[in-house]
Amino acid sequence: MIELDRDSIWLTQPDGESVPCSLEALTFEIAGSGASQLEPDVLRNAAAAVLHYFKDELGRTQVTLGEFAAALARVLEGLGLCVEVTAGGDAETAATAAIRQADLRELAFASGKLGELDFFPRLHSTLRQELAADPERVEFRGLRSAVKQLLGRKHWTNGCRDLEERILKALREWWIQEKGDRRALLLVS
Repeated sequence: MIELDRDSIWLTQPDGESVPCSLEALTFEIAGSGASQLEPDVLRNAAAAVLHYFKDELGRTQVTLGEFAAALARVLEGLGLCVEVTAGGDAETAATAAIRQADLRELAFASGKLGELDFFPRLHSTLRQELAADPERVEFRGLRSAVKQLLGRKHWTNGCRDLEERILKALREWWIQEKGDRRALLLVS
């Protein structure tokens, strides 16, 4: 792959092909008519933060339109803005509704210095939010990285194992409580 400039990322298409996409093109594709409801600088900065998150925090060079749209929606929601962010009417959007994904590293990072005190309520809230979309499957990714981040560790320790087990136990208990009669599956990796 060729190296892209700082304001671009590889966008994975539904057919599996990847194409380079600039921040401006991504923002226009995702926000569409909703972009007129926001100050252009606010939308541009929010999208730039999402791009930075994927490229620098997660070290990813490729994203799907659905992943970028979901992350942008969370950033705008965090700013107190209520704008419908969509990934267009493609098949990927339908697939994203069937499979809901959340990044545990993102939750751990958002917890800041409060660590576990803030992480567990965020995790429970995220689980409820993902289940509200009535998906076929809910996926939580980045468990080990999130544990090390919460504990401020570079290497895996017994304390990390203990926290990992507590997170898994909490998710299992909340899953049973919140799932109800849905036939959804829970995946944690």
